[in-house]
Amino acid sequence: MASVAEEMVSVRRVSEPEVVHVRSSRFGELDVPVDRVLQFPQGLIGFPKARRFVILDHRPGSPFKWMLCLDDPDVAFAVAEPARLVPDYRAPLDLAARVLGTDAADVALFVIVTIPPDPLGMTVNLMAPVVVDVRTRRSRQLVLEDGRCDPSYRVCAPPPSAAAES
Repeated sequence: MASVAEEMVSVRRVSEPEVVHVRSSRFGELDVPVDRVLQFPQGLIGFPKARRFVILDHRPGSPFKWMLCLDDPDVAFAVAEPARLVPDYRAPLDLAARVLGTDAADVALFVIVTIPPDPLGMTVNLMAPVVVDVRTRRSRQLVLEDGRCDPSYRVCAPPPSAAAES
């Protein structure tokens, strides 16, 4: 029979979520609950060893988020839900569901954002979205062969004078 102290420790272990402690030069120290960790068994394009990420809000109401690598906390990508930035965007949810082995309703999709020194030149990569099975957190970066998926889709329209020159 367990003592009261042993039972309290047991209860505490059950009620406290497991966390991954991470120290990032950009985001400081974080305790990330394991149920928020995205698993990328194949890594990301160009980052094959980056297999665990967490999505962090940029700021309330912002369409942007951060995808922080837990395996290398100096690696983080700005991401966004493309439907919030790209009019008429058609997310490849059926393909993502097939690749992840889940239902399309359980897929979240992000695109990686590139922010140059002049943020008006910001682009998103529609060709290689990140897809997440929200039930299992299993994730993957797709590479689409659809010519309509611009890898450098400009989020902000260029100023009229620049548009006339191009």
